[in-house]
Amino acid sequence: MDIGLLLGTRPEETYIILMLITYAFEMASCITAATHRDFLTPNLFLKQMLERYEKQDTENNNDRLMSDGVTKTWNNLMLQNHCCGVHGPSDWQQYGSAFRSTHSDADYPWPHQCCVLDARESPVNLDGCKLGVPGYYNSNGCYDAISGPMNRQAWGVAWFGFAILCWTFLVLLGTMFYWSRIEY
Repeated sequence: MDIGLLLGTRPEETYIILMLITYAFEMASCITAATHRDFLTPNLFLKQMLERYEKQDTENNNDRLMSDGVTKTWNNLMLQNHCCGVHGPSDWQQYGSAFRSTHSDADYPWPHQCCVLDARESPVNLDGCKLGVPGYYNSNGCYDAISGPMNRQAWGVAWFGFAILCWTFLVLLGTMFYWSRIEY
């Protein structure tokens, strides 16, 4: 069945109506993106880190691969950015985690990747790191290293979508003006 018959209009009017509906959905997605730009909150990363980092008791192979991937990603992130946890090393102590369930607080208050490492990637002073002596552990959190690049990329995509919306609006206006001038 022809969509024009459903709407009871000529084909060009049907096209305009469908384009306006599409435009309305694009506008709604643009508004949603703008209002949910702060989705990448520290709590999102904190929850994922605490639940998956060095998780030993996994339910299946997929869960195991996911936990291994999260552990490897956090280890690399903490080593490359000289940071620890989301807010700082206290994340590992204040909250219950898979890491805390397998390591005692006295032996491992936080992962060794939180320690200041030498060229051989071993802690400069392991006891100083465990005790939280400044200069022997990385006291800053990793959230800024994660959120900065992601927010920049998200804003780029949002502005590109807004530019497309503006262009589509001008095309729709031109099309409606052109079709309103056609005589039948």
